[in-house]
Amino acid sequence: MWLETILGSIKEFVVRFSDIISNTVDSDVIIADNNLKIVGSKFRYFTLYNEIEVGSLISEVISKKEKVIVKDKGDIKSCRQCEQFQDCKMIGFVGVPIYYKDCVVGAIALLLPQHRVESLFQTIDTSIEFLENMAELLSGKIEYYNQNQSLSQIIVEREAMMDLLSDAVVFTDYYGNIQHCNSRFKKLFTSGKNVNGKQLQELLPHAIFEEYFSEYNELKNIRVYISCGSYSFYGFVSSKQVIVNGKEYGIMFVFETMNQVQKNVQLSEKGSMVTLKWAEWIYPRDIIQKSKALAVTGKTILISSKNRNLSELLTKGITNFSERSLNGLKILFCDNMYRDLLNVFLFDEFGELRDANNGTMLIHDVENLPLYVQERLLYFIKTGNIKLNNNTSVKSDVRLIFSSTGDLRELAKKGLFLEELYYHISENEIIVPNLQDDMTLFQLLVNSGLSYYGKIYQNNNVSLDKEVLEYLFRSNFKENLNQLESVLESIVRKNENEVTLNDINDMGLYIETNQNDISLSTFEMEKISELLKTGCSKSEIARRLGIGRATLYRKLVEYGLSD
Repeated sequence: MWLETILGSIKEFVVRFSDIISNTVDSDVIIADNNLKIVGSKFRYFTLYNEIEVGSLISEVISKKEKVIVKDKGDIKSCRQCEQFQDCKMIGFVGVPIYYKDCVVGAIALLLPQHRVESLFQTIDTSIEFLENMAELLSGKIEYYNQNQSLSQIIVEREAMMDLLSDAVVFTDYYGNIQHCNSRFKKLFTSGKNVNGKQLQELLPHAIFEEYFSEYNELKNIRVYISCGSYSFYGFVSSKQVIVNGKEYGIMFVFETMNQVQKNVQLSEKGSMVTLKWAEWIYPRDIIQKSKALAVTGKTILISSKNRNLSELLTKGITNFSERSLNGLKILFCDNMYRDLLNVFLFDEFGELRDANNGTMLIHDVENLPLYVQERLLYFIKTGNIKLNNNTSVKSDVRLIFSSTGDLRELAKKGLFLEELYYHISENEIIVPNLQDDMTLFQLLVNSGLSYYGKIYQNNNVSLDKEVLEYLFRSNFKENLNQLESVLESIVRKNENEVTLNDINDMGLYIETNQNDISLSTFEMEKISELLKTGCSKSEIARRLGIGRATLYRKLVEYGLSD
């Protein structure tokens, strides 16, 4: 069985090409592939050649990857040894290889009778140049064919992917003629009918589409209301031009209903309701103002803070103040112990960076990234491309925000952090004061917590005397804002008026020595026990305490609270 070769894939064209060459140079022509199979031929003088033998002149062109020119076959040893030497009427031979992507995929050969040898060899250089040009044209035809095959495959794959999307998606050509729409689009707008070939601007009579196909300005979450016949749509529309093989192919429109948007917001990342306005009780005014100024630019940001909670809250506020607020926030905690898993998690074809397209990603503790991962991240920041393992790349539009608890400048000087990456991400740096050093900020957090829980428990008269405030400031409660919140809630629930160190002692939170960890353990055990009694799930308890589920299970065993 003859397996199709690269040249064989365009056989119909090769056959016509053979005829054109033969008529042009008045000669018999054979075009063979690299399997020594005749793909196209035209015989004006001979009828002897139905197959090509190993060792023949044509096979020599292919194997040696160079042109072969023979004025008299009698001068060639391999020809003289051929069994058909006497019967063969061919006297002269001119053959050139056909290249495709630096590989020989076949050859074009002229078989010359005696009366054509003399005349053709008088202009042999011109004849060879002509054949080489023909070989180049064949190579171009192969490229065009393969591009079309790839394009067809891409279309099939993309149509299948579109049907898996929850949003309504329609794909049109440059003029708005619908090429494909997914099942969600049909359900919203066509009652399941096939609308391929119809114009989108006629199917959905809205000014936004007429305007788009006259100016081709990209649509980004444009809110629209469309009413036509028995259906109506209220939500957001976005568009994206699709480029295939470097050429513009068409436009994809995505429709997201308002109900779906609201549902996504509710199900999105924890803390999605955090705004910079809400965060004014936590951060100094200058930090809020700088955050607002940077939020609207879309630039990469570095948040330097000793407290990850403060970095994360500020990131959520920045995200919700930006135009990407509806596109989600992904949060990554870096740990170089994950090694290759972290690399795959970020840069795989279906990794987080590609999945976060048009959204925002917070990368916690960026100083923990291995240097080789930092290099790939730097390339992504500079180009917007994700390098894949198959030497290809894909684009992704992600707004990156980094947080660090270390001194990146010092780490870069020591070679422990990529210097170029540091200068890229530190250009827009927000420095959040350390709770360990800023009593004013700590007091702001405490007073806000007392006020909030005072309203919850209708106990608005609770305050802390100076010694209690200083004690809490010295303790390690401030290392975890979730634990600090739990302490403040417990104080409001169990006390009235001004709270003293004696009250804190009665709650098991105070020990006169520096053994704050022991007092914290006592409080933590009581808090876990209390939450278990209220019916809280273990996931919720872990969230409130700011610890992982595995850590919670260990503490349950340690405190004798396990099932």
